[in-house]
Amino acid sequence: MASATPSQPSTKETSNYAQLCRLLVEVGSDVLREIFDRVCPPENLHAVLTNPTNHAKLQTLRKKRVLSTFQWGKLYPVSKTSVSSGNFDTSLLLFLLRNIFGLNFPASGRNNLPPGSDTSPEADITRIKFFRDRVFSHAANASVDDPTFSLYWNNIKDTFLRIGGTCYEEVIDDPTLHCMDADLVEHYQELLREWLKDDDRITDKLHEDKIECIFDPTELINGIRQLYKTREGWLSPFPWCEEFQFFLGNIFTRLKVVRRKKTRGVITDVFVDMSSILDPYEECSAPRTVLIEGEPGMGKTTYCKKYAYDWATKQQEPRGCGSTAFKVVLLLKCRDIHSDVWEAIDDQLLPRDIDEEVKQQFFHFIRENQSSILLILDGLDELPSSKLSMFSELIEGRVLPKCHIVATARHEAGKEVRKCCDVLLQIEGFTEEHVKGFVTKYFKERTDLATKLSQRMSRDKNLREIAANPLNTALLCLLCEEFEGTLPESRAQLYLDMVECVLRRYRKRKGLLEKIEDLTNHYKPQLNHLGKVALNGLLDDKLDFNESELRNHAKDLTEFGFLSVQPGGSKLRQTLHYAFLHKSFQEFFAAFFICSQIQSKEMKPEELVSARYFIELKQILLFSCGILAMKCDEQVVALVKSLTNKVNKNESRGAKIVLEAINECKREKSDFHSHLSKSFGTDLNLTNLDLSYNFISAAGATCIAEAIKVNKTLTNLYLRGNDISAAGATCIAEAIKVNKTLTDLDLSGNDISAAGATCIAEAIKVNKTLTDLDLSGNGISAAGATCIAEAIKVNKTLTNLDLSGNGISAAGATCIAEAIKVNKTLTNLYLRHNGISAAGATCIAEAIKVNKTLTNLDLSGNGISAAGATCIAEAIKVNKTLTNLYLRHNGISDAGATCIAEAIKVNKTLTNLDLSGNGISAAGATCIAEAIKVNKTLTNLYLRHNGISDAGATCIAEAIKVNKTLTNLYLRGNDISAAGATCIAEAIKVNKTLTDLDLSDNEISAAGATCIAEAIEVNKTLTNLYLRGNDISAAGATCIAEAIKVNKTLTNLYLSDNVIGAAGPTCIAEAIRS
Repeated sequence: MASATPSQPSTKETSNYAQLCRLLVEVGSDVLREIFDRVCPPENLHAVLTNPTNHAKLQTLRKKRVLSTFQWGKLYPVSKTSVSSGNFDTSLLLFLLRNIFGLNFPASGRNNLPPGSDTSPEADITRIKFFRDRVFSHAANASVDDPTFSLYWNNIKDTFLRIGGTCYEEVIDDPTLHCMDADLVEHYQELLREWLKDDDRITDKLHEDKIECIFDPTELINGIRQLYKTREGWLSPFPWCEEFQFFLGNIFTRLKVVRRKKTRGVITDVFVDMSSILDPYEECSAPRTVLIEGEPGMGKTTYCKKYAYDWATKQQEPRGCGSTAFKVVLLLKCRDIHSDVWEAIDDQLLPRDIDEEVKQQFFHFIRENQSSILLILDGLDELPSSKLSMFSELIEGRVLPKCHIVATARHEAGKEVRKCCDVLLQIEGFTEEHVKGFVTKYFKERTDLATKLSQRMSRDKNLREIAANPLNTALLCLLCEEFEGTLPESRAQLYLDMVECVLRRYRKRKGLLEKIEDLTNHYKPQLNHLGKVALNGLLDDKLDFNESELRNHAKDLTEFGFLSVQPGGSKLRQTLHYAFLHKSFQEFFAAFFICSQIQSKEMKPEELVSARYFIELKQILLFSCGILAMKCDEQVVALVKSLTNKVNKNESRGAKIVLEAINECKREKSDFHSHLSKSFGTDLNLTNLDLSYNFISAAGATCIAEAIKVNKTLTNLYLRGNDISAAGATCIAEAIKVNKTLTDLDLSGNDISAAGATCIAEAIKVNKTLTDLDLSGNGISAAGATCIAEAIKVNKTLTNLDLSGNGISAAGATCIAEAIKVNKTLTNLYLRHNGISAAGATCIAEAIKVNKTLTNLDLSGNGISAAGATCIAEAIKVNKTLTNLYLRHNGISDAGATCIAEAIKVNKTLTNLDLSGNGISAAGATCIAEAIKVNKTLTNLYLRHNGISDAGATCIAEAIKVNKTLTNLYLRGNDISAAGATCIAEAIKVNKTLTDLDLSDNEISAAGATCIAEAIEVNKTLTNLYLRGNDISAAGATCIAEAIKVNKTLTNLYLSDNVIGAAGPTCIAEAIRS
C-alpha cells in the first residue's frame, strides 16, 4: 500500500494525513454504527446475538480465534441486556454486518468505489473501506498534499453526511478536529493502523477457516433422501384397513392455478403439472413462493409427500423447476413445529445424534445455497397460532429471502399469507373421470359394487361433490363395500357410517361376535371422551395429545383405529403421543361431543355461534349441523336462525358458513335443507349480500336461490367468482322470477356457460326489479348472448348489463345490437373482450344510431380494427345520448382514429373517450388534436400507450391551448421525450381547465421535467400530475420541488420509478413543508 515519498514531508502534509485518520476513526466509526443500527435496531440486538444459530456460529469463531476475548466480552457482557453497538469497535461492527447479517460486497466489488446510484448498506460500508484504504496508502510517510487532502476530505464528508445526516456536519467542521498536538497525531495514525490490521486479521482467519473446513453436505442430504423413501413412500389413509394403501410412486396430484393478481383469486382453467409449479408464468417471471390451497382431505399432504418422494428417488422431470432441480427439499409438517424453522429441520429431518457443529454447518450450507433449496411447509392451518407470524416472515422473504417455498393450507388459513405468495394454486381434487377410475380399480373383484356406486353418483349431484375430495372417495368405496352399495347423503352421515365401519372391524378383530345394531351408541361414552379430547386440542391449538389424556378409555380408543401413534420423526417428545388420522376426523369427533352436549341440554345450539367457530373451528360447526340434522330438526332450525342473526349483525360476513351448514343438512328423500334455506332467507334482513370469491359452487347457489325466493330485504346480491356453473345459475334464475326486491345481481366469473345464460334470460323476461346484471367472464358464447338479447327486447327495468369476456363473437354482438334498437331502458352496456371484430362493431354502430337511452358503451379489447372504428364514428355523429365511449386495445390505428376525430368534431354529448392502446401514431394524434380544438363536450381523453411521439404531443399541446372543456388528459406510455414535454408545458401555462395530466412512462428526462415545473408555477387548475417512470434525475426533481413551493392547486404528485436519488425526495419534502 505504501506510496513513493518525498525525503522530508512538510508539517502541513503530516497534519493533513492525521486529520484524515481522525475523521475516519472518530466520525467513521459513528457512521458505521448508524448503518449497523439500521440493519439491526438496538432493541433487537440482544435477541439476535442470543439466537441459538448465531450464538453457536460466533462461539465457533471465538474458538478459532477469529474473534478476540475482548470482542467476545463486548458481545456477551455480564449484564446480558446491557449489550450495545456503542461498545463495538469498527472491526467488530464490520464483522457482524458481513457474517451475521449477510451483507456482502456490492456488484462493483470489495476494492472498487461503488457508483453514486448505489446507496445500499453494502455499498456504503465498501465506500468507507475504500476511503480508509486510500488514506492508509499514504501511511509510509504519514503525509498527504493539499489537493489530495481536499479531494479525500470532501468525498469522505459527503459520504458521511449522506449516511448519517446533517447532524454530522457540525462534528466534521468542528475546529478541534483539525487541531492536534504530536501525541494526538500519532494516536490517530495508530488507531487507523490498528483498524486495518484487525480487519485483515479477521479476513485472513475466516479465509483459512474456509479452506480448512469445506463442508460436504452429501451425507446429510442422502440421509434426508432415505428418510423420504422410507417414511413417505407409502400412504395408508386408514390404518384400520391395512389392505388399503397407495404407493406414492403412482400418485399424481392435479392442480388448478388461481390467478390472484389479475382475477382476484378466481379459479381459472389452467392446469399445472406437479413438476412445474415453480415455472415462470405471465404474472411472475421467477416465482419463489407458492401457496397450495384446498379443502380438508383434498390431498395437500399427499402432494407434499409425493413431491419429497420424487426428489428422494431422483425422478427426472421433463422440464422446468421440478423436484430434481433442488439440492435439498425440506418437508416440514407444521403440526410438529414447536419453535423456529431451524429447530423444526433438526427435529423432523436430521439424525438424532448429529454433532452440533455439523448441524450448524448444514444450516450455513442452507443459507449459502438458498436458491437451490426448496422448503415445503405442509399445513399452515395446523401451525400453532403463536408461530404463524414467524413463518409468515419466512414466506414474505424477511428470512431466507432466496429460498423457494411451497406451503399448503386450507382456504381460511391461506388468506393470511396469500398476498405474500408469487403463485396461488388450488388442489382441485378428483374429476368425475378420476372418480370412475378410482372406483373401478378399487372394485376390480366386485364389479357389481363398482356399478352400484357409479350409478348412484351419476344421479346424485351431492355425492359427486363429496367424491371430488379424494379422501371422501376412498371412504365411499370402503362404505359401499361395507354396506353393500347403500351410501349416505351428507358428509356428517358419511363420517358416522365410517365410525360404524371402523367399530365393526374392531369388534371383528377382537373376536366379539355379538351383533349390535348401533355401535356408535354402544360405544358412546368412549366416543364422547374422544370428542372431548379432540375439542380441547382444537381449542388449545393442538393436533396431538398424550396417552394420559385418554384416561380410563385409553385401551379401547387406541385400538379402535381412529388414532395413529405419532411417528418417531420428532426428537422433542419422548412420551407416547397420538393424533387423529386427519384433522377432519378430529373436527368430526369434536362435533360429535358437542352434539351430545346439546342433546343432553348441557349446551345450547346458540353457543356454537361465536367468532371462533365461524373462523378457526368452522368445520366443527358444519359437522355439528350435519349430525344434529339427523337427530332433531328443531335444534338445527334454531342453530341456523342463530347463524343468520350473526350474519345480520356482521353485515353479511359469515353467510358462506350458513350456506355450507345448510348443505350439511341434506338428507335422502327429504327437502329439509330447502326448508332451512327458506328459513335463512326469511330471517335475513340485509340489503346487501356479498359472497364473491367464496367457493360456494352450485350447492351454495342453490341455497341462496331458495333463500331469495322468500327474502323481502335484499336489493344487492354479489356472487362473483364462485364457480356456480350452469346448475347454480339455473336455480338463481328460478328465484329471480319470483323475487320482488333484488335490483343488482352479479354472477360474473362463474362458468355458467350458454345453458346458464339461457335460464337467466328467461328469468329477466318476467323479473320487474333488476336494474343491474353482471354476467361477465362466464363463457356464455354467442348462443347465450342470443338468449340475453331476446330477453332485453322485452325487459323494462335493466339499466346496466355487463357481458364482457364471454366470447360472444360477431354473431352474439349482432343479436345484442338488434335488441338495443328496441330496448328503452339500458343506459350502460359493457362488451369488453368478446372478439366481436369489425363485423360485430358494425352492427352495434347501426344500433346506436337509433338507440335513445345508452349513455355508456364499452367495446374495449374486441379487435374491431379501423373498419369497426369507422362505423362507430359514423354512429356517434348522429347519436344524441352516449356520454362515455371506451375503445381501448382494438387496433384501430391512425385510420380509425382519424374517423373518430371527425366524429367528435360534430358530436355534442360524449364526455369520456378512451382510445388507449390502439397503435395510434403522430398522424392519428394530429387528427384527434384538430378535433378537440372545436369539440365542446369532451372532458376526459385517454390516449395511453399509443406511441404518438413528440410530434403527436406537440399537436395535442396546441389543441389544449384553445380547448375549454377537457379536464383530464392521459398520455402515458407514448414515447414523448423532453421536446414533447416542453410543448405540453407551454400549453398548460395558458390552459384553464385541465385538472389531471398523466405523462407517466415516457422519456421526458430532467429537461422535460424542468419545463413542466415552470408551467406549474403559473398554472392554476391542475390538481393531479403523473410523471412516473420518466428518467427524471435529481435535477429535474429539484425544479419540480421549487415549482410546488409556489403552486397553489396541486394535491397529488406522482414521481415514482424515476432516478431522483436521495436528493430529489429531500427537495420535494422540503417544498411540501414550505
